[in-house]
Amino acid sequence: MTPTRVITAQVSDTGLVNERRAHIAQAAARVFRRKGFHNATIRDIAVEAGLSQGSLYNYVRTKDDILYLVHQDMTAAYARDVERALEDVTEPRARLHAAIAAFIHSMRERRADIALIYQETHALGEESRRAVLAQTQAFIQRFAQLIEEARAAGMALPGAGPLAADIVTFLPVMLSLRAWRLRDIMPGDAAEAELVGFLMRGLGIQDGV
Repeated sequence: MTPTRVITAQVSDTGLVNERRAHIAQAAARVFRRKGFHNATIRDIAVEAGLSQGSLYNYVRTKDDILYLVHQDMTAAYARDVERALEDVTEPRARLHAAIAAFIHSMRERRADIALIYQETHALGEESRRAVLAQTQAFIQRFAQLIEEARAAGMALPGAGPLAADIVTFLPVMLSLRAWRLRDIMPGDAAEAELVGFLMRGLGIQDGV
């Protein structure tokens, strides 16, 4: 199980806590994008979430708690995108292709959120940072598993070396961090297709999967 941070809540209803924390994380992300983490206040986040500060403190205690929840929410979102794409795909090479395409699409669709977490990760406390890195490691390992399943199925993947899963899960981030440049080069859908093809060829799988 991927390590997570335990954030104490003053409310005993687990379902309500999860629902409110997701709502707070989404509101906080909007505030952080507008003002930056350091300039944002707990009050700003409470107002954006439609809560009083007192009510907000029932679910989180610090800005670090909130930033951690933002990271957790976004990481879970793109991991869900990948798993959803795999639901009806059984052939290992096709599964790897579907996962890569879904992750790339998620990076473009969620580009504002991804840029935010890359900009603000340094602001996390040590415990939160360790938990976030553990979640990232688990996501990388998911792609390592998909690559190994494709290899075990008898498909030659000459490009799938020790860093393959890291490359596959890092290169798509350029669609978020370089959006300012890429929008002047080619349409988003074309950029996605270009990147999918590039990664698949790098792994040794030709187009047309």
